[in-house]
Amino acid sequence: MLFRILQSVGILALLACAVLALQGTPLLGPEWSRARILYAGAGSISALSLLAMGRIGLMLRRLEASQAALLARIESQAGRE
Repeated sequence: MLFRILQSVGILALLACAVLALQGTPLLGPEWSRARILYAGAGSISALSLLAMGRIGLMLRRLEASQAALLARIESQAGRE
């Protein structure tokens, strides 16, 4: 659950950074603003790291589950012999 929350916060942060970057352009802002664009880029790096941490956590959980299943299968085969 924690890893899904990390990924959700990361996605929301990426969307917020995209809006901030667009506000630094004439599309959503009054004029070009390098500061807003750079600030959005710095924030997106943090957002991407949140997404990566969530994904790594989910992969570790899946790996632990497969290891436990493999260990149970090995033990059941050793018990038959």
